[in-house]
Amino acid sequence: MVSIVGAANHHDSLFLKPLIHLAQALGIDMKLITADQAYHDKDGSILEETGVYVVAPPSETVQLPDNVLESPVRVTCNDLCEIPMKILGTSQDGHEFKCDANTGECIFESTCSKSRTIVFDKGYFQPMPSFLDSSQQAIDIRKNCERPFNLMKKREGLEHTRARSQDGVVVRSTFTTIATLLIEMAGTRKKIKKKDDGQKELFAATG
Repeated sequence: MVSIVGAANHHDSLFLKPLIHLAQALGIDMKLITADQAYHDKDGSILEETGVYVVAPPSETVQLPDNVLESPVRVTCNDLCEIPMKILGTSQDGHEFKCDANTGECIFESTCSKSRTIVFDKGYFQPMPSFLDSSQQAIDIRKNCERPFNLMKKREGLEHTRARSQDGVVVRSTFTTIATLLIEMAGTRKKIKKKDDGQKELFAATG
């Protein structure tokens, strides 16, 4: 619906904010954007400026914060605590968690702060945490929508396109599209072998 063309020597992620602002200027109402690992809102600035959440798969290069267990993600207060905390929400400082233990359940109750804040990152703790069910649904939708485009790129030979200019990309795209259309036309015009009279009579006799 909306696109921006940028120079090849600029990272794609630099155009995310301008793209959101352009879409909003055109009257497109957005609440959430799902993208690949190049588009993390690691500091929450996109959410703050545009009001739009960005959800992307967690980056493998980001380490888990202290006292956070993976698969499934569990947050605890300290090294000795084994009771998972409950997420309350987000603020400008990050994600706020509180102790989810019942009264008398935790032996550290009298000395524990019972709360902690985890700052935004491009791992599991993005402004909209990637471990939430709603985030996973958005990521799965992106994967399903992306597959037809990936298949088309591979079929037309554009998956590993390397060109020095926009004109070069246009020329290659044009020729590969023409080739694809010719393949489709050849398949459509393929003659179907007709059954001989003996086969037709046998078919009629057997019903």
